[in-house]
Amino acid sequence: MALLPITALADSSATQAQIDERISVFGEALPYSANQQPKAYSYLDEAQLNLIAAPLTLSEYLNKLPSVYVQASQNFSQDERISIRGFGAQSSFGIRGIQILVDDVPHTLPDGQSQLDGLELQNLSSIEVLRGPQSALYGNSAGGVIKIHTKVPDADKVALKLTKGSFDTEQAYLYANKHFDTVNVGVSASQTHKQGYREHSEYEKSAINGHLDWQVMPQWLLRFNSQYIDSPTAQDAGGLTREQAEANPEAARDRNVIYQAGESVKQQKHTLASRYQFADSSQLNGQFYYFDKDFDNRLPFESGGQVELARQFYGANVQYATTNWLSHYNSQVLLGANIQYQDDERRRFDNLEGGVRGDLALAQQELIDSSALYAQISAQPSQNWLIDLGLRYEHNRVEVNDQYLQDDDQSGHRNWDNSSANIGSSYQIDASTVAYATVSQSFQIPTTTELANPNVGISSLAGGFNPDLEAETAVNYELGFRGSLFEEHNYDIALFYIDITDAITPYFNTDSNDEVTYYRNAGAATRQGVEVSTEHRLGGDFSWLNQYSFSDFSYDQFDTPQGDYSGKTQPGVARHKGASQLVYQNDNDLSFNLELLYVGQRYTNNSNTESAPSYWLTNAGISQAFELAPLSVSLSLTVNNLFNQYYDDNIRINAFGGRYYEPGPERLFMFTLAATL
Repeated sequence: MALLPITALADSSATQAQIDERISVFGEALPYSANQQPKAYSYLDEAQLNLIAAPLTLSEYLNKLPSVYVQASQNFSQDERISIRGFGAQSSFGIRGIQILVDDVPHTLPDGQSQLDGLELQNLSSIEVLRGPQSALYGNSAGGVIKIHTKVPDADKVALKLTKGSFDTEQAYLYANKHFDTVNVGVSASQTHKQGYREHSEYEKSAINGHLDWQVMPQWLLRFNSQYIDSPTAQDAGGLTREQAEANPEAARDRNVIYQAGESVKQQKHTLASRYQFADSSQLNGQFYYFDKDFDNRLPFESGGQVELARQFYGANVQYATTNWLSHYNSQVLLGANIQYQDDERRRFDNLEGGVRGDLALAQQELIDSSALYAQISAQPSQNWLIDLGLRYEHNRVEVNDQYLQDDDQSGHRNWDNSSANIGSSYQIDASTVAYATVSQSFQIPTTTELANPNVGISSLAGGFNPDLEAETAVNYELGFRGSLFEEHNYDIALFYIDITDAITPYFNTDSNDEVTYYRNAGAATRQGVEVSTEHRLGGDFSWLNQYSFSDFSYDQFDTPQGDYSGKTQPGVARHKGASQLVYQNDNDLSFNLELLYVGQRYTNNSNTESAPSYWLTNAGISQAFELAPLSVSLSLTVNNLFNQYYDDNIRINAFGGRYYEPGPERLFMFTLAATL
């Protein structure tokens, strides 16, 4: 079900012709070649996703893409921290500044945080990534866009997958699908347990997913999806100083153990999506979604160190798309409206030694809502020339109702009104070469976490929100070229320059007892870089994929009470990042892949006085499938960090006391047995 226009296409193992056959907009074939899209994109198809036999994190797919970097892949309490061209790199935990959609349903909250607790990694059909600001179509926090699609089998199927690996990693996954005449029903269940490489890093999660696709009539399709997850344990080993990390990378920070730092999550999700195809090639699409999440978090300090959050998030998105409005041009027109609502009941308690809950320190209700109108048009004045235009108006409101009045009533509200636009054009120089240019915008309002009030010390935890923190805005300028040489060698090159105003950045107070992360605006920043992707068919059963990105991200104006950081490099992002992957697949269902990942030096603080060293990681996997009628069986072995390289899996930017570093695991083996009936 394509409920949003596909604007992220391919640079992966599929040829461009194959991609054009797979990708559609609103269920109809694109009126022009996907290769003509005037924007930087990456596309991972099902064949490439299947090279990862037993995925535990999204980083196993995304880290090989240019300008895309994932941290904290082994700290399930912090959640994966994804950045695209630097957007999201400043998050203290989780995903920030990037829009994420799963089967076209938004998993990014109205305040800009994204949640992937329930993502079913075992059942993906494709991942599309837009590498750059796209707020005209996707709204708040669209510094980049990740669109994830799950498989929907069209036949009966039962699949079982069992995985055993290093550091007491165990995973079981069961999926069943039943296809009727006009209805397709699927249910999956999974259980994951991981003791973890570092001390105090245990993780456990159970999940149940169900979907029902109903072809009500030939032109009308409905899809229902429900999910329930329970993650009772996700321990946080914490950050270490450079000396501590080098002396004992497996160790946890002492305070994280003393205060039992970590989180537990329960969540349910229910969605309904509808697509109605009119006879004149127009479509009316709708999405309706509801999330309910209960979250408990223990932080490594006493005063206000336990967080209890009850969250409800729901919304609706309606779109009308047609190809008939501009009859003289090969065109598509999209008109849409979106409304979302987020209701957080937040409580903070003192966290006593041993993780014992103490007195109430903060209680407030946080309400965030957004509403938007948007339009997108793509037209071809000539066969070789494509123009793409987008415009969006969005209203966001944040309201806090203070329910802890011992320190006075700090209730209040803030409003942001934002307009975003994009204009792009591509020109097909010859049969295999396309050049494009685009200008696009993004904005991101502060999240509820970023709005934490720094105006009262931790000994008297402040309610309300930071009245001085403003929304971040960015303008992206981009040039690109893509094409092929002799059909066996494809390339994609993108150059970008991003001008950022009021960049949202983290900091800590000077009080050693206050470990709350606060946020402020940097006056101005620029990001410029180059992204290169190549794909080579080496003949026979081999293919070779390469990615490289150069990132020069700096603050132009950033004067703070702690110092003037103007001219400094933005922390948390490597200047150089590259990946190379060799893939072998033969007709006897034997596959082998060897992957090399390079991440350059990353600064850990605004002053650039400390940095995490560069590193190389080598990962390998081999899989053999065979038939044991009526079963199809496969055996897979994966080895990550083959040469036992030390590296920092996560950087805690500007962390108090120099505790910036979270070491990644040593060599990791994973063995997987899969059977399909």
